[in-house]
Amino acid sequence: MFVIKHKDIFTCNTELHNINTRHKLDLHVPSVNLTKVQKGVYYSGVTIFNALPLGIEKVAHNTKKFKHELKNFLLKNSFYSVEEYMNRDAT
Repeated sequence: MFVIKHKDIFTCNTELHNINTRHKLDLHVPSVNLTKVQKGVYYSGVTIFNALPLGIEKVAHNTKKFKHELKNFLLKNSFYSVEEYMNRDAT
């Protein structure tokens, strides 16, 4: 919800370059080396948001609908850790 509420502080990949890639609509992940920054809400919020299914990302402009879709997604899939959520497609 932090990413949705503060959308104006994040940059999209299309704002950085005009190359037509499959991740052009994702938020830009800043390149940082400090673990403290990587565990922070800004960096981890971007990576978790980019890992959402495309259907949920498309309704990000509508907060109420986004919450509803996200809740349904999380109820269908019981993730016990962030690592399990991020690796859900690998299995």
